[in-house]
Amino acid sequence: MVNLKTSIGGLEVENPFILASGPLSHDGRAVLRAHRAGAGAIVTKTISSVPAENPVPHIAKVGNGLINGEKWSDLPYERWIEVEIPLAKDGGATVIASVGLSSGDVAALARPLARAGADTLEVVSYDGKALVPMVREAAHQVDIPVFAKVSANWPDVIDVARACLKSGATAITAIDSIGPALRIDVTRRAPVLGSGYGWLTGQAIFPIALRIVSEIAIATGAPIVGTGGIWKVDNILEMMMAGANAVGICSLAILRGVTIFSELAEKLSSRLRDLGYHSLKEAIGVALPALRSYERIGSGLPAAKEAANAAFVLNEELCPDCGVCVSICPYQARVSPREIDPARCRLCGLCSSACPRGALELKVGEEDR
Repeated sequence: MVNLKTSIGGLEVENPFILASGPLSHDGRAVLRAHRAGAGAIVTKTISSVPAENPVPHIAKVGNGLINGEKWSDLPYERWIEVEIPLAKDGGATVIASVGLSSGDVAALARPLARAGADTLEVVSYDGKALVPMVREAAHQVDIPVFAKVSANWPDVIDVARACLKSGATAITAIDSIGPALRIDVTRRAPVLGSGYGWLTGQAIFPIALRIVSEIAIATGAPIVGTGGIWKVDNILEMMMAGANAVGICSLAILRGVTIFSELAEKLSSRLRDLGYHSLKEAIGVALPALRSYERIGSGLPAAKEAANAAFVLNEELCPDCGVCVSICPYQARVSPREIDPARCRLCGLCSSACPRGALELKVGEEDR
């Protein structure tokens, strides 16, 4: 296998797969289960001074993802310190203790969690401004690595990440769940969750998580745990190429089981080998030079570039002649996989991105990238 070892802000792991904080790490036995299934490290449910009381129901499947009204850990912090973390460590797990949700919580719990055996702390807050002093407090309290978990819900998320790093964070976890979000049960005429509104995770949030990971990487060069919406092996590669040193996975493991970690390890090793990489580290950040060339404008998107030397290329051997590229063309320019109406085509690229076999490719000259 290709070498999958990686380092994130002072934490060394055998592979880049980190079980993100959530229901699959609700206690020490659950942490051990994920460890034995192949996770490189496991983030506990967020530990706070007061145990959570969750609404009923508080998790629902929505497409390839989840909406949840779940809070932090429902176990007393004493239980984590005295029983759950030692149990997980005795079983060989690499434990990242999630701690929040205030500076008072961090001041009271950071040092005891480290003494209980946590390899790293991950500091969590619902408020970006509150996160910075919490990170500062954690870094003051402990000698182990401190990760700061940031949220796409904050308009100044990149500035928060910078401030956390200046306050002692050794790495950034990006991102947390997105929301509030809502789903309604039409038969009951009521929300699907007991909390009404909830937080969205899963495949739908991946492009947002990827964008924020890339921006933090460009702005800071810091180690990052890219978390949010990973659904297949190429998503992992995208995260790494955008600057992540490791990836956080939760919804996928909930919906497909923790055995997904060993499956992903095999698939990632094979994919890296096919792309010519000898180790995972060789792929980290390789897309950042191309991303740096895009200047952000007021809308948050890059200014348009002239698409000279752009053309579609068809691999006849791969083409299933299924008609998807024709039916999906919004400009009615695609006549067949082999033919387009140049007067109608805007070179939007939708047809090539939708090809189920990857037979159709829109190639653009190097000088236009």
